[in-house]
Amino acid sequence: MIDLLKQPIVFTGKLNSLTRSQAQQLASMLGALPQTSMNQKVNYVIAGQIEQSMFETLTTKKIRYAETHQVEILNETDFLKWCIGRLEQKNAF
Repeated sequence: MIDLLKQPIVFTGKLNSLTRSQAQQLASMLGALPQTSMNQKVNYVIAGQIEQSMFETLTTKKIRYAETHQVEILNETDFLKWCIGRLEQKNAF
């Protein structure tokens, strides 16, 4: 399982379960370091649903940056699994 603890992360696309602001707050409360834009310090991109017109590629600037700079791309489900795992760890104490 991935570990986003103390890792700079950025969100892109539309999340189904949370607003981006809520996801950033949750990530921060659980120990990740959410960023608002891509930079060299970002280790993970959390990609939600990407909506484009019919003839455009399903991608974003953040995803293209991640692909060219070997930044790991996770989906919303991966992020939520990490959140649940962190909550379980916190409740274990």
